[in-house]
Amino acid sequence: MPASSVLLVPRDLQVRADDPFRFDYPSLVERHAICIGLTLEWRHQEALHQFARQHTLPDEHARAERFARPEDGLRNLIGRALLRRVASHYGGMDRATFIRSNTWGKPELPGCSVGCNISHAGMQVWVAVSTYPHVGIDIESAAAPQEIRDIAAGFHPDEVAALRKMQDSSGATMRCWCRKEAISKATGLGVSLPLRAYAVDCEVRPSSWLRVAPPKTVRDDWTTVDLPVGREYVAALAIEGQVAKVDVLRLKLLP
Repeated sequence: MPASSVLLVPRDLQVRADDPFRFDYPSLVERHAICIGLTLEWRHQEALHQFARQHTLPDEHARAERFARPEDGLRNLIGRALLRRVASHYGGMDRATFIRSNTWGKPELPGCSVGCNISHAGMQVWVAVSTYPHVGIDIESAAAPQEIRDIAAGFHPDEVAALRKMQDSSGATMRCWCRKEAISKATGLGVSLPLRAYAVDCEVRPSSWLRVAPPKTVRDDWTTVDLPVGREYVAALAIEGQVAKVDVLRLKLLP
């Protein structure tokens, strides 16, 4: 099944800041994925922080407190709360389970029967879940950081050549970088997977943008799709498996 046949189904939901993950969760079936994203608002920080602490563990509280900026700590804690909720609801993981990260930083979810991944940037927190085990989601600010040129120099030769020909090289580079991050996170190898070892399309292309699959995988076995997150961000989903439908739930806080 070609990845271009993926059906993307976005929905906007309004949620309460004191219980932002209380809504009707769609069913998860075979060849299906669900992405859930929450847009944070700093004016709701107290309610969000209280909720997040109630649904995370003390070691996660301590980790969040080590961030220099309070908003970074809150985003991290909310992300862990969402990851726990999704892994529990869809994968049967005990919510009190201690979540470790592997050598390359990917969360490990003991007792969880589905694949999950998390990403956050700015005021966005996203989690992806699928019946396939190898899932990667990434969200980045659309504004390129200063070091992006240095990062892009290590891309696959096909990507480097394509970016040189593009007028909007900054936007294309961020799009490329986000897609590569999603692939890397799905493999679970993180930074140990060389950036030049696999390639994505840098053009504006909503799905089927994997060009050279990571080592020991086959390109046609991957589902790759961009996610609708607004102009200020770029987001991508990568799953090693053939997915027919992706539900995208965009959570907005009630006033």
